[in-house]
Amino acid sequence: MTQRRLIPRRGFLRGAGALALALPWLESLASAVEPATDPHDVARNRRFVAFFLPNGVEAKDWWSKGDGAGMELSPTLQPLDPHRADLNVVAGLFNPNALTGEQHVCSAPIVLSGARAQKETIRAGVSIDQVIAAKAGMNREFPSLVLGIESAGLGLMHGWPLLYSGHVSWSDATTPIPRENNPRSLFDRLVGDPAVTRRAVSVLDLVQEDARSLAKELSAGDRTRMDQYLTQVREIEVRLGKASARSGADPVITKAMPKPPPERMDGTDEHVRLMIDLIAIALQSGKTNVVTMMFGNDLTAMDVAFAAKGDDPLLRNHHELSHKGGPLYQQTNHYFVSRFADLIGKLKSVQEGEHTLLDNSCLLFCSNLMQGGSHDRRQMPMLLAGKAGGGLRTGRSLNYLKHPDEQRQVCGLYLGLLRHFDINVESFGDSKVVLDGI
Repeated sequence: MTQRRLIPRRGFLRGAGALALALPWLESLASAVEPATDPHDVARNRRFVAFFLPNGVEAKDWWSKGDGAGMELSPTLQPLDPHRADLNVVAGLFNPNALTGEQHVCSAPIVLSGARAQKETIRAGVSIDQVIAAKAGMNREFPSLVLGIESAGLGLMHGWPLLYSGHVSWSDATTPIPRENNPRSLFDRLVGDPAVTRRAVSVLDLVQEDARSLAKELSAGDRTRMDQYLTQVREIEVRLGKASARSGADPVITKAMPKPPPERMDGTDEHVRLMIDLIAIALQSGKTNVVTMMFGNDLTAMDVAFAAKGDDPLLRNHHELSHKGGPLYQQTNHYFVSRFADLIGKLKSVQEGEHTLLDNSCLLFCSNLMQGGSHDRRQMPMLLAGKAGGGLRTGRSLNYLKHPDEQRQVCGLYLGLLRHFDINVESFGDSKVVLDGI
């Protein structure tokens, strides 16, 4: 009699070399369930994703009204309309330690920590994503992934290190975490063996024998789930190949050749979309439970013609556009909110037992400035999506602007979110008070 393979519900498809394509959770593979991969063990499977939007927002077009089915969203937030029931729009929070110093450089590195950045030496504070990664990232190949779309800046701004504007994720007070900016390199890390994945052959071709064998052990529903997942991987592979071809990058890398530069491969739009899709794959496959993504460095001068329509030369410089404000600036905000909505939709479509991947996640979208042009740091634009494993109520417009200052500190929000990940600390950053309603 053939003995059934004893593998966890979230397994791998093996290929040549060290290639191991991680799979999503599959109900059929119930013979040997590892606690760290069992979706019913909610505490071990909560995910956290933080997005940083540089250069603030157009404040007058960033609002919500009402709760539940009656929630009304501003034009900028309209991409989130299908997900109102899974959303919290949080207004009125601020970061006290961001109120002094250079507006961009001092506030960006502490957006997830609430610490005080130092001018004379590189020093900020441990960020919430890394506190969560220390627990939720246990037993994962990558405790966290820190991603971006452009290299961090060098030099000084009014005496402050520009390095600050390119790092929101810190493992401790003096260690900013380097970002992975290249989608191709990220794909290689998630699949397992760059030497194999650089070949002119699909990863799926290399694992198809193992996939056919595994399919015999799966229910019809799980076969569909696995096929959909593999299709996603293949589509990303094809897009990466096209991006490399258009940018002139040689897809075949040898030891004598340098790694591709960590810059945009083929236009920012496709770069951003690839990163969103790869985040979904990373979370779905269990490679990591924690991701931080910067949509650009604060102070970024990137060309945003991909995000807004028009011939205005300001579209060639996001920071200058933020100072002018108006419809084009609002359109760029709308674009990045749309990509946030894309990830919400992807995670919402993935079942993990009785819940969805979004139910088991907490997604944060934020900027350090409420109004980019005026550098308004008295408020921060913030969005939350997902139920963090069931403990976080959604479908709400939460406005703390009229609360006392100690009850509207952003670190009070972070302190509350940490508790949803069973991290019970007395304080985080500059707050000892859990935000009401979180």
